[in-house]
Amino acid sequence: MRILFTAHAGKSHLRLLIPLAQAAVRAGHTVAVADDESMRAESVSYGLRFFPAGVDWAKDPFCVEAIALPLFRGDQEAYEDGLVDCVLGPPALVAARDILRIAEEWQPDLIVREGEEMGGYLAAEALGIPHVAVAGGSTHLLPPAVTHQRLNALRAELGLPADPADNTAYKHLLVSWLPARCTGDDLDPRTLRHYRQTVPYRSDDKVLPWLAGLPEDKPVVYASIGTMAPSMPWQSNDLLHAVIEAVSGIDCTALVSIGVGRDPAEFGPVPAHVRLLTEWVPQDVLLETADVFVTHGGHSSIREGLRSGIPMLVTPMYDDQPHSAEHCAEMGNGISLPSYWATGETVGEELRKLLTDPAYRQRAAAVQREILATPPVEQLVADLEELVAATADQEETCAS
Repeated sequence: MRILFTAHAGKSHLRLLIPLAQAAVRAGHTVAVADDESMRAESVSYGLRFFPAGVDWAKDPFCVEAIALPLFRGDQEAYEDGLVDCVLGPPALVAARDILRIAEEWQPDLIVREGEEMGGYLAAEALGIPHVAVAGGSTHLLPPAVTHQRLNALRAELGLPADPADNTAYKHLLVSWLPARCTGDDLDPRTLRHYRQTVPYRSDDKVLPWLAGLPEDKPVVYASIGTMAPSMPWQSNDLLHAVIEAVSGIDCTALVSIGVGRDPAEFGPVPAHVRLLTEWVPQDVLLETADVFVTHGGHSSIREGLRSGIPMLVTPMYDDQPHSAEHCAEMGNGISLPSYWATGETVGEELRKLLTDPAYRQRAAAVQREILATPPVEQLVADLEELVAATADQEETCAS
């Protein structure tokens, strides 16, 4: 089986698909990634073949106007509207046409896409092959009521007939790496299935020998605001300063990711128990060592935090982050503290709750058990094999 994976440019977007891609490789299938050229090195680091396709939303004029300007203004509602316009607009057509060119030679049997990436859906429909969506952080913004008519308009641009089914984007399978309690009523339940994610392997995973030397008698607080926010200091610097101030006043070991390549001097002197991380580190490893996770609430970080069974302080800034923070607060495994309320005092107060109240860890462990109880990613590969085989049987039946 040949599986083509499609996503938007962004490390966390691609990482959403990697557990399945690597499991498919282990099962003997041929796998490749189609994404913007900027994601080539990232794909190769996961051992996957790469094809350039689509656009980088951070540079595409349509997307810059639709989402970058609202993001800069801090207008969440306008940002979400613009995101939907990008998902269901011209960028999807560009990606679809690029993927169709790739498919002429590579000939995939199946396309697996990030839930917000519709170029893969359009290309699969044009090729007459099945497609599977893996729910991302903003897939909840794309229910059938939003996607149906607009996808039919995009289909017409490619010469495809309108699809009367309102769940056309997810008609074969919608995958979630989170259990039902974490997704709530956000996703179309008709084809939704939950699976257990694994930790992706990267060829450039760092060795962290200093972890073994952390004090035995202090809790570990790990803080990260993801891969994108550090490049937007007007969004993230105040939050980072608040987190650093908070952990500086707590008797703990604090590991704070401030962004790859950034100068720690930007944040002034810190006490000896606070370590500022300025290079990429395997987050899953740090989560296994930590007692509390301070996160911006990006979908990848939330998934990995829930998978680790660790209490979380979620400090959302934009995009899907407020939505994820709300879910964590509702489940009781974490606390939501919007970034505009984050000060050294407020962050410190919430961290002390998470470190001292065992109920947060107990509820986090309960969510972790629900994740561990879902079918493994290997079962998802087997389900995809059945989907492709069933599609081929239907084609043979129709041909005869």
